[in-house]
Amino acid sequence: MAEKPASRPTPDAYSMPALSGLYGKPPFEYRDAKQMTVQFRTDPAVLRDLVPPPLTPNEDATVFVSSAEFLSSGFGRYLEAHVFTHATFEDRLVNFSLYLVLDSDVAIGAGREIWGFPKKLGRLTLDMKDDVVRTTVERGGCTIIEAAVHLAELGSEEDLGGTPEWVAHRFIPNVSLSAPPDIDQLTSTTLTNVVTHDVYTGGATLAFGSSPADRLEVIPIHEITGGSYINYRFTLGDGKVIHDYLA
Repeated sequence: MAEKPASRPTPDAYSMPALSGLYGKPPFEYRDAKQMTVQFRTDPAVLRDLVPPPLTPNEDATVFVSSAEFLSSGFGRYLEAHVFTHATFEDRLVNFSLYLVLDSDVAIGAGREIWGFPKKLGRLTLDMKDDVVRTTVERGGCTIIEAAVHLAELGSEEDLGGTPEWVAHRFIPNVSLSAPPDIDQLTSTTLTNVVTHDVYTGGATLAFGSSPADRLEVIPIHEITGGSYINYRFTLGDGKVIHDYLA
């Protein structure tokens, strides 16, 4: 008679370590989010290489760099820089995440393991002086992002555009080099309960620094097309798989 497979020792654990998981289950409530964003146009060929099919990159080759201070349930307070773009999936607009740097192990672990957001650990600043909000992002002693936005005008949600749906490429290799990856898929999650309190718009500056470990400089900045600064709140829930490369 065949032996029954061993059951999981801690069936109620949602994340590792089982003794005290790194993060809990979504949804996570963000009640105090402050975010600056710079948008720019890049080389369409470069963007096509960064956006995997079946996603289609936006025709304007627009990319966004945001830096935010978040306060949320489950993760606490942390800083996050996010490089993302607009794409289409089955004729609908989505955001596609290209690169993230955070200063919180909890938010990094949850973001990578649950949704597949490509997050790394780093050190960030986000400061407002006079009428300018400025951010720096550093990893390995190298400044890889410097950006600033002039709070020139009071704007509205209509000035922001975009979509609340976020798509990420969730990739987890197999422990064996001779086996295919365990997970290779596109995931989607849509922010809910989004309430924007304040919007400011204005001119912006942006530069990618050079680093052997973070090659953001391969994304050329052809034209900076604007900047914004917002204060808002939202709910980050679970998501779904919209494309499985292993199927």
